[in-house]
Amino acid sequence: MRCALLILLLASLSISVHAQNPDFRIIGRVFDESNHGVERVRVCALPIDYAQAPQMPCAFSDPNGNFVIVTGRPSQYRILPDKSPAGYHWQREEFWRNPTLSLLDVTLTERNPSASVSVPLGEKNGLLTGRVVDASTGLPIENVKFTMCHVANPRICGGTIVKNPDGVFSVDTPHVPFTLKISANGYEDWWGPNGAGRSSAMTVAAGARIELPCVLKRNQSAANRALSEAEKQPLKNLPAPLLLSPADRVEFSIYPRHTRLEWQAVENANYYFVEIDMCDGRNRALRECIDPLPFSTAQYVGPVKVQGTSYEFDFVGRQPGRWRVWAVDNKGVEGFKSAWRVFFYLK
Repeated sequence: MRCALLILLLASLSISVHAQNPDFRIIGRVFDESNHGVERVRVCALPIDYAQAPQMPCAFSDPNGNFVIVTGRPSQYRILPDKSPAGYHWQREEFWRNPTLSLLDVTLTERNPSASVSVPLGEKNGLLTGRVVDASTGLPIENVKFTMCHVANPRICGGTIVKNPDGVFSVDTPHVPFTLKISANGYEDWWGPNGAGRSSAMTVAAGARIELPCVLKRNQSAANRALSEAEKQPLKNLPAPLLLSPADRVEFSIYPRHTRLEWQAVENANYYFVEIDMCDGRNRALRECIDPLPFSTAQYVGPVKVQGTSYEFDFVGRQPGRWRVWAVDNKGVEGFKSAWRVFFYLK
């Protein structure tokens, strides 16, 4: 599972800092439970004074698990490995913390400018997989939110939003017992493993996978409303807007990342919804939208209501994004959604 906070943080951090003194460095090796070196692990050194000096140097491990982090200055650092795409989550977040792993700190000083560390990757997180469908129609539900909280401390929560046109999900779980809520717009919440266990505790063993089929019931307000594209009808729902700009798969090399979206007006439209997603930006060479999550600002999270035929915003980071638009008539009935268009910010 990739939460929006982690994607924002990893997309914005640089692999190295402009070192004042390259002699200040942390040399180490990251390894798995079999003591094998693990490659392509992002290892970061969080300084104790991060709030005053918000730079976090990082490096990727080589095929043997070896890495060198140039910190550039003396400080106490917490060593944090991350390979979340493979199910090994960042230990900085309390929700993901593995209780069997000790937190690893090192101190660099003028007298001792370098340090050597061995970094255990620990156990892989558990996994929930399955498909979410509508109880009335059997159709997949595209946009679903997963919320999990530790049983021992319900204030420690995490989760993600899964966007999949087939309703398929694959969600990582914490290492400790947790409660589960699955929610979607227009539907009653699903709780626990069977849908009704609001306080039911769940546990997924490290590295294990549990299949969890979910059938969500509509709430009363959505009983007679089309919630999926397959339910919409050409003469009842407005057509999808024609997208004008930017072109699909355009690459931007500008900063600030000010973006203007434009589309053609739809007859009888009262207003429009614009939906913008941010995609995983850790692989700079990738030209696809992987693990889309709703782009959010201080003004909104998710689709934004627009009266005209354009919308401007500042994108979050050097990573892919995508957008689509749909019209709403004067009765509040949503029209067909446009196809997604993808864009890539390179700086």
